[in-house]
Amino acid sequence: MKKVLGLVVSNRKLGNSEILVKEIMSNIPEECKRELIRLTDLEIKPCKACYRCLQPDKACPVRDDFNFVIEKIRAADALIIGVPVYFLGPHGYYKMLTDRLLGIQNHSPDTQGKPCIIVMPYGSEGWEGYSKIACMVMPKLLRMKLVDCWQIYAPLPGESLLNPENICYARTLGRELFNGREYHAGSKECPICGSDLFRLINENQVECPICGSRGILKNNFNPDFSDSDCDRFSDHEMDEHFKGWLLEMKDRFSVEKNHLKELQKGYRNQNWWIKP
Repeated sequence: MKKVLGLVVSNRKLGNSEILVKEIMSNIPEECKRELIRLTDLEIKPCKACYRCLQPDKACPVRDDFNFVIEKIRAADALIIGVPVYFLGPHGYYKMLTDRLLGIQNHSPDTQGKPCIIVMPYGSEGWEGYSKIACMVMPKLLRMKLVDCWQIYAPLPGESLLNPENICYARTLGRELFNGREYHAGSKECPICGSDLFRLINENQVECPICGSRGILKNNFNPDFSDSDCDRFSDHEMDEHFKGWLLEMKDRFSVEKNHLKELQKGYRNQNWWIKP
């Protein structure tokens, strides 16, 4: 029996994030075991940058609920994420979870290719900001197959229910979760990762800040990435970064540690910290 995990990143009970995740999950035609996690009910601490999780099969040593969440994601056959947009970006708890994925190479063999749907309710037209690309990073790191990244206008709690098209589309996503459906980027999105945000480089060159691919702005202002040979989410680039560069930095720190501590000493007595 398939396992489907719903990850709701919102304190609001029966808010739009929760409702749409439940609507999608309840319309999966296959027999499956459904589980829900309200991420904001759990404790997710900041990453300590200890690098222990870079070692094969080493769990994060921070004492909180991260390992519970990541193990549930690894065990699931599909992931449905509901995360509201706050100030131009997704709920901060979602970013906290993403930042803890430094040891992604220990997790991605269990998540690669599995379908993931992201639902992002937002309350102010034009204030979606960078929420879409920020939300896409976690499933990209986990090498999951993005089924859809759905931004939906719904300012009030439960307002998504007022539009029958929203419910119809949520049901469609549930029915098509396991049938091979995959997100396809629009004409003004990065064809590699789906990002709708670009960095201007030289003249008419643009760079995708998410996957690192580079393209040319054509006369119609549509970016052309046909000659790009970079994708930081490819198997090769991911292995090179997480299994290569990060481990090299860890080894380099072991060599430079004593020297760096000497350099840090001059700042040790500047104890101007305050607490409530």
